[in-house]
Formats: sequence, C-alpha cells, structure tokens
Amino acid sequence: MKRFLILLFCCFSALFTFANDGVFYASGNQLIPITETDISVKKEVLTINRVGDHLEVTVYYEFFNPVGEKELLVGFEAESPYNGPDPMDFFPKHPHIRNFKVVVNGQSLSFEIAHVERGRYDDNGNYVPSKYYSNGQFQDWTKKQIEDTLIAWNYPGGMPIDYVYHFKAKFRPGLNIIQHTYEYDLSFSVGEEYDFPYVLTAANRWANHQIDDFTLNINMGDRESFRIKQTFFEKSTDWTINGIGMAMNCEWTGWDTVTSGVIFHIQQGGISFHKQNFHPDGELFLVKDHLIVSMWRDWNSEQKTSDEENLINGIKNQYNSLDTAFISGFFEESPQFTSEQRRILKNLPFAYRGYAFKNKELKKFFESTKWYIRNPKYKGEMDGFNEKERIWVEFWK
Repeated sequence: MKRFLILLFCCFSALFTFANDGVFYASGNQLIPITETDISVKKEVLTINRVGDHLEVTVYYEFFNPVGEKELLVGFEAESPYNGPDPMDFFPKHPHIRNFKVVVNGQSLSFEIAHVERGRYDDNGNYVPSKYYSNGQFQDWTKKQIEDTLIAWNYPGGMPIDYVYHFKAKFRPGLNIIQHTYEYDLSFSVGEEYDFPYVLTAANRWANHQIDDFTLNINMGDRESFRIKQTFFEKSTDWTINGIGMAMNCEWTGWDTVTSGVIFHIQQGGISFHKQNFHPDGELFLVKDHLIVSMWRDWNSEQKTSDEENLINGIKNQYNSLDTAFISGFFEESPQFTSEQRRILKNLPFAYRGYAFKNKELKKFFESTKWYIRNPKYKGEMDGFNEKERIWVEFWK
C-alpha cells in the first residue's frame, strides 16, 4: 500500500512540475460586443451540466435594442489551452471546445475563429482581454506566427494566443433572443479532479454594464462535492439547492493565499444562483479536490497515521467517485484494513445515497463526515448502482 501511495504521488508531482499546475483547457465566457453598442442585457440564464469528463454549457440571453435595426459583431473569448494535446494539431479550432452553436432570434448563424494576443488576469482575478480588434478588423495571428512564438518562448506549457469565436448578428428594435451552446472539456491539475473557470465580468461591457436578471444553474452530477470561490457572491445562502444537498462557507489554503468560498455537498440534483441588476465583480471558479489532497493534509500533520487511516480520514471531507486513479489502486494491492474499515468502505455507495444505518459504528462514522445527508426514501437498494459500484461493494465484502 505504501509503495502504491508513493508511486502515485510521484506521478502527480511529475505532472505538476511539467504542467505548471495541470491541464487548463479554456475559460467559458459571455457573448460580448466587440464594438461599442447601445444594446443592453435584460436577462441571462447560464446552465452548466456535467456529462462525464466534459460540460455542456447553455446560455439563454434576452437583449434590448433601443434603436433601429443594427448589425453587431459579437465574440466569444476562450483562453488558450495549457499542457493538453498540441493545439496546432487542431488548428484553427480550439482543441477542447466542441459543437459551438449560436441561434439569434431563431436563426442559426455561422461563425469564424480569430487567434489573438493572449489576455491576462488582473490583481483581482478578473480576465482582461488584449486589444485585439481595431480599425474594423481582428489582429489575427497566423499559424506560422504562433509556431514561431512558441519556438522563441521555448516553453511547452502555454500558448501566446486566445481564441475568439465571432459572428455578425442583426439586432432588431426591441427584444432579441440569443441562445448559445457548446461542449467544454474539464481541466484538471495535481490537486484537482476537475476545475471550471467562467468569465462573468464580460457582461459589464454591454450598454447597461450589468445583467438585469441573471440566473446560474450548475449540475455537476449526483454524489459530488465541489467548491466555488467567493468572488461574485457573498455567502452560502446566496445559493439554492435544487434537490438534496448542503452548502457551507469555507476557506482553503493555496500555495501562498487563503481563499474564501462555499463548498457544496450534493447528494442529488444541482444548485442555482439568482440576482437582479447583477454587476459581476469577479469570475466563476468551480473546483473539485482530488481525494489525495485530503489525505495529503493528514500525511503532513503532526499525527502519524497509517495509509489506511489516511484514506478513511480523507473520505470524511467530501464525496469521492469510486473510479478515481487512487481508488482503483486498491484492486492492484491488498491493503491491511481492519474489519471495521472494510465495512465503512463497502458501505460508501449506500452512504452516498443517504442510507439510514442501523449499525451504531457505521451510523457514527458517516454522521461524522461533512457530506452525509440522511435520505429516508432510500432503502438500500442496489438497482441504481453502476458496474463499478457493484464491483466495489463485492470487493470489500
């Protein structure tokens, strides 16, 4: 067991050293006006659904045009990827954005992709795009320019460009509806099972410098724990749980900073944030920690515990899928768990669904976790278990 843990951590450390924190695919973004406009955002409903290892992002907009019909150049900015597949193999498209679609007032529009100088984040963590559009045209980099810059940088982890998916939209007088969808690969890093950044402050570039009526819906799947950085909201009660779950204010320590936010433990369903006259002053940062992070905190504590105890303690902090790289290692070796620890591990899929345990030891343990929510409706059936969960239960018998 010890050998496996050391090997796994070395693999993550190698990724960290090479990848400069991991694979960062892209930031989602608002549709933004590239040129000045009188048009304002009356309503936006942003829906983010996790499907396996990618997200399906859907945005519904209502724009108001107070003047006569006008054609406006509109763009969607996506940051360049870090440390994934070679972007040049996918040029000119972004390698981790698929099925990009825009429908304006019921009509599907075609789009083009520009490759522009990379933007940056300011001291407050807000995304600042480069000034890539002037004199009626994009400062569009060619493939050769990008490749020459990469050679000059001699750095394999980054790209000098951002991608701008752009199109011309005709806005009629009055209300206009735009629906915008795409699929987006989840990023990951040494400490994170996945993360998703989304630029909200782009809304401030429209005429009203806000979204009059904003709704954010997030569904990362059942039995998930994730945290959201406190940037555009104030406290956990600003969020609504749509299903069974809990939200708690929290802080976590980065390399040199302490960050405030909210951690969500969702047994079933998703979450929503709604605000009128929304002027975002920060971006959306959604993160799920690896189980190994919870264990590493224990490894570095003064209390010396075994690998088995570290795993049990790590489980207390959040829901963890049973098919992560760490968990799968248990099928390769035979850790020396006690009979009580084996009962705890065997019953994880049942506890994740809120089973009301009658065994005193199991009841005490799961009620001590941060995520357990008793669900009287769940009677302990395995009908909804996937194949890995069934193998898991059988393995720990």
